[in-house]
Amino acid sequence: MKVCFITYGCKVNQAESQRWEKRLRLRGYTITTNPEEAEIWIINTCAVTHKAEVQSRQIINKAKKLGKKAFVTGCYVELCRPKEFENLKVFLNSEKDNIINNLKPLDKTETLNILRHRAIVKIQDGCNQYCSYCIVPYLRGKPRSYRFEEILKEINDYTAMGIKEIVLSGINIGLYGKDLENKMSLNGLLKIILKKTSGFRIRLSSIEVNHIDDEFVEIISDHRICKHLHIPLQHGSDRILKLMNRPYDSTQFCGIIEKILKKYPKLSIGTDIIVGFPSETEEDFKKTLELIEKTEFSYLHVFSYSKRPFTKASTMCEDIPDNIKKERASYLIEVGKKKKSEYIKKFVGSKLEVIVENKKNGFFSATSDNYIKCFIDSKESITGNILRVIVNYVDEAHAFASLINDI
Repeated sequence: MKVCFITYGCKVNQAESQRWEKRLRLRGYTITTNPEEAEIWIINTCAVTHKAEVQSRQIINKAKKLGKKAFVTGCYVELCRPKEFENLKVFLNSEKDNIINNLKPLDKTETLNILRHRAIVKIQDGCNQYCSYCIVPYLRGKPRSYRFEEILKEINDYTAMGIKEIVLSGINIGLYGKDLENKMSLNGLLKIILKKTSGFRIRLSSIEVNHIDDEFVEIISDHRICKHLHIPLQHGSDRILKLMNRPYDSTQFCGIIEKILKKYPKLSIGTDIIVGFPSETEEDFKKTLELIEKTEFSYLHVFSYSKRPFTKASTMCEDIPDNIKKERASYLIEVGKKKKSEYIKKFVGSKLEVIVENKKNGFFSATSDNYIKCFIDSKESITGNILRVIVNYVDEAHAFASLINDI
């Protein structure tokens, strides 16, 4: 029986879907990426933005129209509670792991083929920061952490399948362990993983700047931890940051970034930016632009503010017109492209460690530990390996490299 996973939104949703996929494969199900040929759809929805909400609603309606047997969960379900039908069953976020229990085992499989070359492992869920624009705490609930024994088991399951990179994800991973009886921390979890495992590299999905301390900066010196951090800024104006209920100001943020880059000059740092937050003036936007231009970000994720139910920002006056949001977002996207190009160009002639993921248009596609997409020309099949390459030349967004040797 064929199952298709349709996943929207954050890496936490992706981690959940990957875990369910692993379990269903062990139960004898065939996983397909083609929704049309699948007999069952498992839909993990998102509602962080209005666009994600629309996409989630559309795919649910498509499942109904096609008469597909579908299991639907995720943040859109929490927000809108779609009606169940004969072939469509709905699970709240707190119930979503029960989806698998509704699919009876077929022929049990003792071993698994490699699903992919990077696996996402969820270490915690929920958030209590209540940023004024963010609906997630209302849909995901308070912070909840997985015990490190459970995390290690899932990591070992993936690495036994040949996975070479584990991405640690959560709604707010800096909160990891604070709810556990033994008061574990993210720093403590990283130390345990490094001590008790081997044979793969570790990437962090995203971490808030206020959860980065000196110990963390020291821990990431380990060669197995990817030299790539995604640290959301959201805005460069202290006035807007305060309205957003962000727990730092622009000076504090920049100070942490400078400390990290002083120790790791080649480390990749990406960030999130929101434009068009209520009452954002041209001067506020200019402060964001100035901060980005002076900071050595390697890429930007730019979002236009989207009003979300329950949030404090949804009650704020002084909405920004859509055309101004679009203009500001477009400008920052171009700045982000320039930042990315400048960062990649630094590595011409340098050696990088990469994981080779697939072959496309005659080149093998790979991702370096510092998050550069590389294309490699090789006559031999190298998919799935961790390799060392040398960068020969770059374009605006990619590096073109030659193989040195297997690590």
